[in-house]
Amino acid sequence: HSLKKVLHDRGLSTAVGDEGGFAPNLAGGTEDALDTIKLAVEKAGYTFGDEIMIALDCAASEFYVNGKYDYTKFEGETGKIRTSEEQADYLADLAAKYPIISIEDGMY
Repeated sequence: HSLKKVLHDRGLSTAVGDEGGFAPNLAGGTEDALDTIKLAVEKAGYTFGDEIMIALDCAASEFYVNGKYDYTKFEGETGKIRTSEEQADYLADLAAKYPIISIEDGMY
């Protein structure tokens, strides 16, 4: 319920997607999503990175186009198009910045 309130307070959709999760249109992309989750975790009274960790299911096959990872599909004009090496570096950077313990389907 904490995440729903955080999304609502930001004026974002709290509709539930096909797989039961929230699917708001976050202008800041992946890191905006992770920062939003962090805020919700803290508002719920938990410690992000101690009591709560993150697992990502990137579904890379959904945005792998012509040998590149095309984030513009989800992030619009601000999204980047990454090579495989850049994608691996990006995921490593996310794992260093956030308490990510698992990355599923991060590469295609």
